Amino acid sequence: MRSHRIAALRLDEERLAADLAASEGFAYNDSYADFVSTGLLRSTMLWNQTGSLDESSLGDYEGSARPTPHGEALPYVSELIDRLFHTRYLKYARFMRLAPGSVYVPHRDFLELKGDMVRVHIPLQTDDSVFASEDDTVFRMRLGELWCLDATRTHSVGSFSARDRVHVVCDFTADSLQQVLVGELPAEPDVPAGNIALRPPLDEQRRSALLGLATILDEHTYQEVQTLLIKQHFLTEISGDEVFVLMKQIAARSGRTDLLDRATAHEEYCMVRR
Repeated sequence: MRSHRIAALRLDEERLAADLAASEGFAYNDSYADFVSTGLLRSTMLWNQTGSLDESSLGDYEGSARPTPHGEALPYVSELIDRLFHTRYLKYARFMRLAPGSVYVPHRDFLELKGDMVRVHIPLQTDDSVFASEDDTVFRMRLGELWCLDATRTHSVGSFSARDRVHVVCDFTADSLQQVLVGELPAEPDVPAGNIALRPPLDEQRRSALLGLATILDEHTYQEVQTLLIKQHFLTEISGDEVFVLMKQIAARSGRTDLLDRATAHEEYCMVRR
């Protein structure tokens, strides 16, 4: 797995709580709704090209990011970003709230961008019922850990928690992680064994049961079937790519060519081009 933990941070709980409380009143957008199969992902820009909250999506541009009003309203988070990173390479910093019970459609990022990007996550509110994945590995990014995510690989997020997961996600244009970090990298990429989720194999009985969903698949149940498959990715040993394989197999068995076309087009959008 290319994603890895960079470091464990000591967070100031009191100052973090104040920033989290301030963020409750932010104006959020759902610009990443295309990748949420069920639930809700709300995000807002803390740093971007213009310093405006109206700029809500990623794009290529020259120069460094500017803080938005929401970034300026979070003094502790802004201090963390300034302390941890060389912000001249920063393009975007987003405050992202994932609602309980939400799951992402597996996808790859940066397909629409030209430059090399480095993505770093800072978990600010989470628990062990929230998972991330890369390819066929499912793992936890715990509170106060600093993670580098290879968003060009197939990845997803699944929350089985009772409260919002809150991360700051920073995207840099840089040749390497070392270029953007203040301080030295660890000697070896660190993926602690305790952060990896242990999942049983998807046995033939369960696979047959999933394929049997073809009997009830239609335009009204498509989203629920997709969500069920994504949850199986976090609960059993199937990769993010296999979610699409199973979705297409179920659609083909249903005899609905329109739904097979839908699954194929969605896979291309998430994995190949958009």
